[in-house]
Amino acid sequence: MTTATAGRVATTEFVAYEYTTVRAPRDLARLYEDTYRSFGWTVTDEHTVPGAVEFKLKRDRSIRTRSAVAELERKAGRSLTNIGRLSTSPHTFAMMSAVTIGLIGTAFVAGSVFTMLGGFIVACVVLGVAGFLGWAGGAVSYSAVRSRRTAKLAARMDDEYRVVYECGAQATRLLA
Repeated sequence: MTTATAGRVATTEFVAYEYTTVRAPRDLARLYEDTYRSFGWTVTDEHTVPGAVEFKLKRDRSIRTRSAVAELERKAGRSLTNIGRLSTSPHTFAMMSAVTIGLIGTAFVAGSVFTMLGGFIVACVVLGVAGFLGWAGGAVSYSAVRSRRTAKLAARMDDEYRVVYECGAQATRLLA
């Protein structure tokens, strides 16, 4: 569409945009931002919410390879979700292990108290020592389990990052 204004010809073109909102874990916010940029999105607003960063995004709807870009975006989105889940998994798994061992230690301490009330001093001491070892074992096991779980998941995390990067690269080529 062209319009004439005081001897000049100005060209105006209508652009239809699509909008979305993406919530990213705080420690992965820059990865999310870079990934969505490779799919043609522009960040229009960014603000923090508890434990996350929320991005408001927009892009031109007239992408000629829209379905292919959308499929790559969904694939990258699944991988981003998996990266977030895998990055918290070592802490969660280690915490469950430490709490379980600590609870077992607490049961031994409770048994120690009840045997002391019954007058069984030797059993009281044995159960008490076992209980305190359980508490200490819970604290020590956290580090060991977390390290082992992190090492076990490293290859899967690398695969998910590779998928994100490859999808972004393919989408950039399609949008060019």
